[in-house]
Amino acid sequence: MSDPPVLPSKKKILFERWVSLFVALLGATLVVHHMAGDAATTDEPVHIAAGVEIVRDGTGRWNPEHPPLAKALAGFALTGLDVRPADDPIANPSHAALLMNFLCANRTPAETILFRARLPFVALFLALLAAVRREARRRFGAAAGGVALAFAALDPNLVAHAGVVHTDLAVTLFLVLSLAPLARIPDETDRFAPVALGVLWGLAFLSKYSAPLLVLVTLPLLFVGEPGTRENSTAHRVARVGSRLLLSTLTAILVVLFGFSLAYRNQSPSDREALARNRLLVKGRSVAAADFAVAAGRVFPPLGNVAIGALSVALQNRVGGGPSYFMGRVSEGGSPWYFPVAFLVKVSLGLLAGAALGAFSPAGHRYGLFVAGALAAFFVLSAGSAYNIGVRHLLFAFPLLAILAGSATSPESRFSGRGLLLGILLLVEAFEVLAVHPHELAFFNAAAGGSQGGRRFLVDSNLDWGQDLARLSAAAPSYSPVPLPAIVFGGELPRRYAALRPLAPGDEDRPGALVAIGETPLALGPELLASKGAARDATRLEALRRALYTRGARIGTIGGSIGIWRLKP
Repeated sequence: MSDPPVLPSKKKILFERWVSLFVALLGATLVVHHMAGDAATTDEPVHIAAGVEIVRDGTGRWNPEHPPLAKALAGFALTGLDVRPADDPIANPSHAALLMNFLCANRTPAETILFRARLPFVALFLALLAAVRREARRRFGAAAGGVALAFAALDPNLVAHAGVVHTDLAVTLFLVLSLAPLARIPDETDRFAPVALGVLWGLAFLSKYSAPLLVLVTLPLLFVGEPGTRENSTAHRVARVGSRLLLSTLTAILVVLFGFSLAYRNQSPSDREALARNRLLVKGRSVAAADFAVAAGRVFPPLGNVAIGALSVALQNRVGGGPSYFMGRVSEGGSPWYFPVAFLVKVSLGLLAGAALGAFSPAGHRYGLFVAGALAAFFVLSAGSAYNIGVRHLLFAFPLLAILAGSATSPESRFSGRGLLLGILLLVEAFEVLAVHPHELAFFNAAAGGSQGGRRFLVDSNLDWGQDLARLSAAAPSYSPVPLPAIVFGGELPRRYAALRPLAPGDEDRPGALVAIGETPLALGPELLASKGAARDATRLEALRRALYTRGARIGTIGGSIGIWRLKP
């Protein structure tokens, strides 16, 4: 007979709880500190405007490209503030101007709107840490839970995106929460697992339309099994698992339809059909998709809204998501190597080494195969995606790596120094996040050369999402006694700040001129403007870019995302 498992003492349990609480609060503190100084990122104005509309009006006019749940959290956080909803985007197609007016010319200051709207995502971050700890404890023991939480709490990518109003953190949370009921699906005695799994899948889809892809890549967890369980015959297992997954899928569909019906409770048929034609016919170039969404909406409005959102994403991926930058080149469409490279240059080296240690431990070997399989499946299935716009689309990978790292604490491991090595790797990760703080959005690992080396590989939300505009304004007087010309693609405009101004005609020809430009507009700004029909602005920005590359010198950097350049004679 094998020896019974050694249970941790009460002191060790209490120690793990208090350390986990401390590290979780440390991670949340890092999030709050960086988000308090971050300007509005590119997508935040539309997400916040949609959230206010969902909570207060339920008309469903703004941002059908994303499901309502994460946006609604931002809208609820603004309850009680004197915030005027954004004007009707169907009646006025000048969406950028409407959003700037909503955020920057509202009755409540933009800084207050941003901070309050971001707070629910700090709560999601803490919930994600709790979910990671619970999953690691369930599989590998109490010590594994604390270690996994620590790796997740100090991960630069999770800390970065926990301070932004967007959809990726929410879908990551519900995906991690779904792992436990997913693993219990083969256990026919657990009758609650299929319903719990369906609810979590539904909440994930209500957060992001790519949720089905993420669900698909986690299905191999069914083959890992629960700790200490034995399986019946293969034929019996397949039939049982198939029927229970079907129940989960049906539950998820009901949750999604209920969520959409609640969010868009006051939407008019004319607005819904106008959105279907604009997103699916005009932008997506598909008569069949537009007709289907309109017909579905007439039968059951929530189904029409789901169709508009999901099909608009699929069609945009087919017709192209616009110019993208990857490894020094600008191209239309995406690259199959984008997400593997993004993962390798953005992942924390401490976290990656911790996960490798767990994968080679006896307890974590099978779970390591699952994580590797999930990543490989994601890379393959997303290889044809035109949305090459950020490592945030595989944010789910980092909690899985943290759970895997926790498996290295298992007493089954024969490596006596595993505790010391895990502690060293956690210190490495802590150094990585503290070294880049408060600029976690611009984090690249040391192998990629940090933020400076990272701009050779990626831009957009990997590096420059407009988050450092306020910091640029604070630093501008030290570079120039007069307002500094600035070009930043984000959720705010330089003219909002007294120390900054837009680029004026002829600035690129003035010897000795100083110019601040974000890494995203520098890398692909002319191409983005040209794709949106702004030919004149694209030509001017191309002239500036040529001048900077031929006779410009970078004399400073703000947060890794904005360069300060001086033009030589």
